[in-house]
Amino acid sequence: MQGLSKDGSSTAVITQQTLYIAFGGHQVAVHSNAHEVLAEIERSFREMLELEPKSIIGELEVSWKNGEYHLLGSSKADVKNGTLTDILYCLKYEVVLHLIQARSDLLWLHAGAAVYRDSAVLIPGVSGRGKSTLITSLCTQGWTYISDDVVPLDPNSSKVIPFPRLPMVRENLGQELPLERVQDLRKTEVNLKPEAMCREAMPIWGLVFPTYSLHSPTEILPYSPATAALELLENCLNFVHHKQAAVYYICELVKHLPTFRLSYSSGNLAAELIDLTYRREFNL
Repeated sequence: MQGLSKDGSSTAVITQQTLYIAFGGHQVAVHSNAHEVLAEIERSFREMLELEPKSIIGELEVSWKNGEYHLLGSSKADVKNGTLTDILYCLKYEVVLHLIQARSDLLWLHAGAAVYRDSAVLIPGVSGRGKSTLITSLCTQGWTYISDDVVPLDPNSSKVIPFPRLPMVRENLGQELPLERVQDLRKTEVNLKPEAMCREAMPIWGLVFPTYSLHSPTEILPYSPATAALELLENCLNFVHHKQAAVYYICELVKHLPTFRLSYSSGNLAAELIDLTYRREFNL
């Protein structure tokens, strides 16, 4: 059966189906009777899907009825009468939140990460800093993908763990925008080849803290470990769970890693500079 959603897009109503999104031995079950919802979740989490239920730690349901979408199982409140865009945003957020809560032993960072050879660069930062652009640009240069927005870090091994959601890059309008308006820019998918996906936990080579500015020269400079630690803590998504232990661990981490401040206006040039810095570090 076909219908029109609240935002005017075509909606196909089907028998309810379930997708299982897995990370760290846990699964979130997503149920829906709307084809476009299932298709988007399958596309966004395709590298994290499992066929059969094993260890479900959360269930979310998006139903389409009477011309409206309804999201059930949200951590805050059930979302009703939302547009498809609103519902998908909330649904993806809730999937990630469930997985973060299930693996609270990890430090979850608002960051991107990519690997060359056998070590990773970690690029922390709030939305709008260009993490996805930098990570996907590195992948076009032979690096492999861990994540572009949320990175789990194991404090016992100091390794980053792949969280391979489909990367989404904001459109570059070629003009300077305040941070609050950057959030409104449309995102487009970046389809990476299977061989561009990192499949195992990797040690961190270094930390790069980016700042985008339309007219900025592209340069990478050493960054104070103390400032790097503060910024990394600000981007710890589950700091409340770890508290003092997170402070101690991150302060120790930055003592032993190269830390850099990256300013840039071109994502491709910035990625080339990160790659060059890595190669110089290891004399490649």
